Amino acid sequence: MNRRTVFILTLVILAGLIPVTVYWLETGNLQTPDLEALPGRCVSPSAQMAQALAGLVIKPVYMMLSLFLIILLIGQRDTDIAALQWGLIAFLVGEVFCAVNFYIYRHESILSEYIHSYGMAVAFGLVSFALLEGLDARLLRLTSSMAACEALRVCGQCTRHSPAGCKAKAITQFALPMLAALTFIPLLSPLLPDAYAVSIFGFPYSYTRLDVYELYERRVLPLLALAAFVLAWLPLLKKGEPPIPFLTRALACAGLGALGFSFFRVTLNAIFADNLVWFEFWEEATELMFTAAVGFVLWQFRRSLLKQSAILEVFFRSGV
Repeated sequence: MNRRTVFILTLVILAGLIPVTVYWLETGNLQTPDLEALPGRCVSPSAQMAQALAGLVIKPVYMMLSLFLIILLIGQRDTDIAALQWGLIAFLVGEVFCAVNFYIYRHESILSEYIHSYGMAVAFGLVSFALLEGLDARLLRLTSSMAACEALRVCGQCTRHSPAGCKAKAITQFALPMLAALTFIPLLSPLLPDAYAVSIFGFPYSYTRLDVYELYERRVLPLLALAAFVLAWLPLLKKGEPPIPFLTRALACAGLGALGFSFFRVTLNAIFADNLVWFEFWEEATELMFTAAVGFVLWQFRRSLLKQSAILEVFFRSGV
């Protein structure tokens, strides 16, 4: 295990342990309080059908698809594909705990929901890293010192070794403060907690958008993203190669993961604040779209993205 991998794993573990540890120390409890006292609401037959479809069909399908993709990528050594595989692992772990909360606890486990949310944020970050690393290594070669940069056709003249420095570095120095500014959108948005009990075809169920979830998504994650963007900007002050250091790329993608998931949840909650059935349905539907998109891209570009491995020989022995 190299130092970069150790650094990323340490970053992931620390960022995940801090919020749940602080909450546990303050409350001493990771279960939601007294859900039997929740007010009841009626749910239309179409909304009940949507919830059943999301929980009993869509969720199992994309969980199995993500597991299939993880197995398919075993043995791949390229940085972008390995990061994608770890992103899918984080995604699947989060969804396993989401399923536990859905099928067993009926949304009553704060710990299960937290691991679900954190797994999604980590997946957002790792997939962002995979996408940016793939674009760089396979198309642009901005950080490579061994090959000509493909952006030269746009720049006209390479300024990488001139006093002005690489334009990609200048763009990154400009973009990171812009991303940092975006963190204030969820930070300044009001909390919208809500919790109520329903019956889905006779099965008791609860929707819980508790204060702790809202605080995590609208305060903790944006603050983590803000810190990541600020720290990612600092290595750019150093002159030399590569123009965009690994630390900047890793921290920027960590910030994108935290901010991306925050925006995702805040947007869904704003649209479906009064009907959390559809909040859950569209979250599950977009997660199916995500796994399907990953599978589609890997299939379309399988000959260039994937190296031959024992797993691929099993699946593609027919020579497709």
